[in-house]
Amino acid sequence: MSYQYLQMGIAAAQGGSMEEAARLLRLAVKSPEVNAQSRAIGYMWLAETTTDTSQKRAYYQQAVESDPANADIRARVDAFLASQFQPPPAPPPPGSLPEAPAPPTSLPEAPRAGSTPAPMTAQTAANPYTPTPAPPSPAMPNTVSSQLPPAQILAPQTGTVMDYVVSVIGGPNGTGSGFFASQHPIIATSRYVVGGAEQVTIEFSPGRGALGTVIRTYSDYDLALIRIDYAPPSALPASPMPRVPDDTALTAVSYGGAMTTGRQRPTSRVMASYWIPTEFSTLPDSGGAPLFDPQNYLVGMITRNTSRSADHFFGVHISLIRQCIDTVLSDLQTTKAAYCAQCGSQSRAGGLGYFFCEVCGAVMPAAQGITRYPIPQAEPLYAPANALRCPHCQAVAGSHNGKCLRCGQPTV
Repeated sequence: MSYQYLQMGIAAAQGGSMEEAARLLRLAVKSPEVNAQSRAIGYMWLAETTTDTSQKRAYYQQAVESDPANADIRARVDAFLASQFQPPPAPPPPGSLPEAPAPPTSLPEAPRAGSTPAPMTAQTAANPYTPTPAPPSPAMPNTVSSQLPPAQILAPQTGTVMDYVVSVIGGPNGTGSGFFASQHPIIATSRYVVGGAEQVTIEFSPGRGALGTVIRTYSDYDLALIRIDYAPPSALPASPMPRVPDDTALTAVSYGGAMTTGRQRPTSRVMASYWIPTEFSTLPDSGGAPLFDPQNYLVGMITRNTSRSADHFFGVHISLIRQCIDTVLSDLQTTKAAYCAQCGSQSRAGGLGYFFCEVCGAVMPAAQGITRYPIPQAEPLYAPANALRCPHCQAVAGSHNGKCLRCGQPTV
């Protein structure tokens, strides 16, 4: 029951019921059944239920004392203490893409085993989508660390969520929205927006744009990831909840500031927790906008997926999006691969200069319009166990849609 109190307390804090959250969290942290790490999480969230600075500081200190070996908690507490004495940041120097001042606060994904959520101070500003400035948070222990080529940090232009939302131009289905789903120089948008394009234009604001390269798409999630040479100053505060509760009010913020409002739509269908059924049936563009809950936490992205019985769009949860980003960046570090625009995967065969994607059998973009010939070294990438030889080229590269992956001739 103690762990249920912890979960219920976090949910109450997310719902704005700070008194109820504090009551449940106090029950959780005082229980001997709760382990040290979970107790530290409880104290971190208790700090978010009060506006009293001294009480908040005491809760943070109790979090450190509960789990002193957790370097992540200690770093966050040190950042909180330092923020109380920091002078206001200097204005950014003139220029089209200046260096950013102190970044807004970031919140990690839903807590998992071995991780610690970093709660965000409740915001009371008139604009509910304005991130609260705070020192940058360290990476979570369960986050894959990926070294990317240096990316210039985008300076905030408006001080709102619009600094994180972009326009994606050049796809086959019209202009769509996208956003920085993490602190990496990666834009998340809908697969529907990019289609089979390999490069698109990313517009940060009118007159400020850059070329983006599609590095991975997921048709099953209607998700596309685009690599650019610019990164946000921090990550948007994200919901720590693994799913969006029924009837939660949702707001999709598209490029240009258009806001689409609705609710999470309860459904009797059994579906994965990363799907967010919504009441949205119209969007101002081709999709890909970030979704926020009433507490201004990023909960996911609106896609163009609809149910079979209604024209309501589905969202995909931020935890899945960030997991996909971490996986792709890790794979790019360890595996030489090339993007296949047909199936959206990172093809090892394409990365080695071979002609066909081993995932879907399509001709790789670099091999379009050239003479293709048998490459014996490529066969291990294509050949399944006991594959039949092609009657035309005698390869055991396998087949896709009845055609040989090496020569393209019908195998039957």
